[in-house]
Amino acid sequence: MKARKIMSLCLAAAVIIGMVGCGSTEKDSAQGGNDTQTEAPADKEEAPAEKVTLKIGQANFAAHGTKAFAVVTSVVKDGEIVLAYIDEFQYMDSVTTTGVPNSEGMAENIVEGKVLGSKRDNNETYSKNMAEKAGATVEIATNFDAVEDFVKGKKISELEELVGKTPEEAVDAVTGATLVDTQGYIKAVLEAAKKAEATTGVEFSGNVEDLTLAQNYAAAHGTKSFAITSTLVNKDEVVLAYIDELQYMAADTTTGVANSDADLAANYVEGKMLGSKRDNAESYSKNMTEKAGSTVEIDANFDAIQEFVQGKKISELEELTGKTAEEVIDAVSGCTLADTTGYVTAVIEAAKAAK
Repeated sequence: MKARKIMSLCLAAAVIIGMVGCGSTEKDSAQGGNDTQTEAPADKEEAPAEKVTLKIGQANFAAHGTKAFAVVTSVVKDGEIVLAYIDEFQYMDSVTTTGVPNSEGMAENIVEGKVLGSKRDNNETYSKNMAEKAGATVEIATNFDAVEDFVKGKKISELEELVGKTPEEAVDAVTGATLVDTQGYIKAVLEAAKKAEATTGVEFSGNVEDLTLAQNYAAAHGTKSFAITSTLVNKDEVVLAYIDELQYMAADTTTGVANSDADLAANYVEGKMLGSKRDNAESYSKNMTEKAGSTVEIDANFDAIQEFVQGKKISELEELTGKTAEEVIDAVSGCTLADTTGYVTAVIEAAKAAK
């Protein structure tokens, strides 16, 4: 009897243990099983680079006084300044100044003893003159750099708000800039940005922080003009380019560079005026047609080269310029300029300066 009771108790205990075991298994199953069967979370894929539309524009502008003109390039995206490049041109002493390319060939259009020079290219001598005459303590190139740094990443609307304030407030806002006309250079950046906004632009999906911009001056065509070429570069690839060219033309039919209706004009010989070929595309192209039988307007030619170089590696463009002039013209769809090689070379030089 005692043995049966013990056996009954053992059987009951076994049943209870079995039920507890089953309950535990169901719970584990409901919660997804034990740790060894749990799948590790999938690695998150990196988000693709955001695609943006980049646009480039260039403007010549009366940023400072009446004796010089600034040439500024702005790159924009979605109403924001990505990068800007500022330089300014002035007629200076021909003995101490590094003149723009083809200065010798253009000398007949300028009063004796003067030459047109870039303030960046003559930073040391121009800054020394600023220090002696106005007590300037910051070099001109450093001032331009400070303005460029300030506008980077700013919305066009923000800059418009700033230029509506006093000149003193503009100087105070730009760290490192001491120029009285700091506001004028910001206005020039805005002018170039608005011109950029009016263009189609290109789609870019890289890191905008990798982009660099430079402006270059070159003897791209003959000896009577000089090209101003701006190139936006992503490492070793041309993203965007902007080409214009300045030449002395007949004063009565030419739209001159900024301040040509002011003191700057005192440096021109009678009957001549310095003008942008883009700003005078209609009259310049008509002259090209009459004298050389050209069938494509000058600005359309520049546009064709700009479109061609977009997305090209610097090495690809260098390889092209090693070919004959005819082969280069054939390669650039829509361009008929005999000196197409010269303009492509100018783009390359600006691209290398940007790197």
